[in-house]
Amino acid sequence: MISITIMDPNSPYQSPAGIPPQTPVPEAPVPYGNPTAPYVQTVPPAPQMPAPQPYTQPQNTWASPSQTGYPQSPQMPQPHDMSNYGTAITPPPRPRVYGKVPLPVRIVEWFKGHWYIPAGVLVVLLVVGNIISQLLYPLNALPAGLVVDGAKVGGMDRDAAVAKLNAAYDKVQVKLFFGDASVPYKTPAASQLGIRADNTSRLASVSYPFALRFVPTSYWWAAGLAKVGDPVYNYDKATLDTYALKNLGEDCVIPPKNASLKLDDDRFAVVPAEAGGKCNLTEFKDAVGKVTYAGGYNVKTPVAKVEAPLTNDVAQQLGDELNNNLKNDLPLQAAGETTQVKSSVAKGWLSFQPFIPEDKNDGTPLPPPRLLYVIEPERVKRYLETSGIAAKVEKKPGVTKISTTDFTETSRTNGAPGVLIDINKTIASIDPFINARASGATVAVGPVPATEQYTRKYTPSDAGYRALIQQFAQDNPGKIGISFHEFSGKRPYLGGTANDTMQLPAAGVEGIYLAYVAQRGIEDGSVQPTDRVFGSLSYTECMEAAISSQDADCIGALLGKLSNATVNARLAEIGLTGTSFSGDVNVTTAHDMVLFMEKLNDGTLAGIKKRESLMTPLSDISLRDGIKSAAQNAKVSGGATDTNYNEMAVVTGTGQYVVAIMTEGSDGAKTTSKLIKAIDAIRKQKQDLRS
Repeated sequence: MISITIMDPNSPYQSPAGIPPQTPVPEAPVPYGNPTAPYVQTVPPAPQMPAPQPYTQPQNTWASPSQTGYPQSPQMPQPHDMSNYGTAITPPPRPRVYGKVPLPVRIVEWFKGHWYIPAGVLVVLLVVGNIISQLLYPLNALPAGLVVDGAKVGGMDRDAAVAKLNAAYDKVQVKLFFGDASVPYKTPAASQLGIRADNTSRLASVSYPFALRFVPTSYWWAAGLAKVGDPVYNYDKATLDTYALKNLGEDCVIPPKNASLKLDDDRFAVVPAEAGGKCNLTEFKDAVGKVTYAGGYNVKTPVAKVEAPLTNDVAQQLGDELNNNLKNDLPLQAAGETTQVKSSVAKGWLSFQPFIPEDKNDGTPLPPPRLLYVIEPERVKRYLETSGIAAKVEKKPGVTKISTTDFTETSRTNGAPGVLIDINKTIASIDPFINARASGATVAVGPVPATEQYTRKYTPSDAGYRALIQQFAQDNPGKIGISFHEFSGKRPYLGGTANDTMQLPAAGVEGIYLAYVAQRGIEDGSVQPTDRVFGSLSYTECMEAAISSQDADCIGALLGKLSNATVNARLAEIGLTGTSFSGDVNVTTAHDMVLFMEKLNDGTLAGIKKRESLMTPLSDISLRDGIKSAAQNAKVSGGATDTNYNEMAVVTGTGQYVVAIMTEGSDGAKTTSKLIKAIDAIRKQKQDLRS
């Protein structure tokens, strides 16, 4: 409930109960009802100002450790009694005064207003540092980032860059085109044709100019200002003659290339025939002697064209037949199941070879040339193994363990026979499907005997020696021919042979034969040792390279200079009747290798008195994983290709023996080392026997 009290304006002011008076009681106003009363304006007395306070010096609150974390105002407001005057007047606040601002704060504030100064200093330092680094760049070094004909030579010493470019040019393949052929006949390295590019002069003026080093950032773009000329070409006629004779023959006949087929997007397409012909060797050599590098070496020589006998039409006819016959998948039955072999897979089993009938000059008309397909056994076998078909039909044979001593069998444990895929019969089943004479094919299998595993023991006797050599050739994979016999040490001198008259590619071992024939020529005066044979190499240098490193270029060059007929005649005189330099591939035998090595060792080679030129390189042969790995003191000659490995040596230990081994399709170096260790083991048994 709200109570309202109406006050009489003529009554004096009364304070409500309980509330003390805040100001003096005002006087009663002059009533307005008496206009004759004089008007009196009451002016209130002027307020009295407070007494002045003494000034207190502000303190440095930043430096005082006893102060609290935040500085207090140096002057505290003083309370004043405002009850004696009507209106209060508050003096303006004094400014707060702090101590000196901390250095980090002042630095930050300065950087905010002067950021461009440190930025400018940094730029100047970078520029100066860049110029200094450019001034320290080697004077003889080529500009950074320089690329010449695809070879990065930037930053290299000029002489090193020249050597690098020269070596790179030597390895560039030269494409030899004859007639209108679009595919090169051969692609030898430039060095094989005697083409030498000298890059000395083209880099002589290329440098990082000293004045340019004062230009900032020129390190990164100076190479773009370099002007690189062309190399200077030199052509070695002797090297070219050797290559031409070996690869083109004296008649320079280029055989034509018959048309064939290739699998292209699941269909057989024609590989076009290319004409061959007869070239002029002089024109060929002239073309090689003028060729320069232009993204590669390309030599084109005109020929008297001879068309390929097997034309594109013949190949196209076979391609159409096969595409039609193999348009469907091949149903292949195995182990009671039928596997659908995709037609593209079956097509991939085929390769092609031309059949060109030979004219027998008997008046019988020749049948036309044909293109024949061949089902490749390895491709079919690989598919049967990877598809899981072989695992379903084959049973691996067991192992028959046999122990022997020399040629005598001492024990045998027979293993179970097995069942394996007969790949030849399987191919015979696939062929009718390819000819559209059958609707499917069958995987043929047949029994196979258990594999044999031998444990061999040998006695230090004549039978033991012979058994070791013969059984070594049987037990190791590939074709192996061995000849070995002792010629000093404990008597009797023993040995053995295996396939020692089998002819195999010489594979580089013929280098020492050619060096012998050349040495005979040097001693009889028909050959000058300083005459150049290949490039800048003389007879003496090429003889050493042919023996120690089996250098193919030197071997070919020596044969070209000495002639095949002369070499064959000289070797026949010393009894090397199984060695021939008449065919496309030089061949020899293990028997001839041992005979030559024995005669060389005892100094009985006919026609030479100074054998040091042949003996010295035998200690520095490049083949180190064969005989040398098992007998480091052996005098070794040899050679190796991808398929053949041949070595012959005179081995010195407790007595001496001569050995030769030829391998084809074997792990040549390991097989050879294994043989030497086996020979040394049986010879040690012999030495340990009581006399």
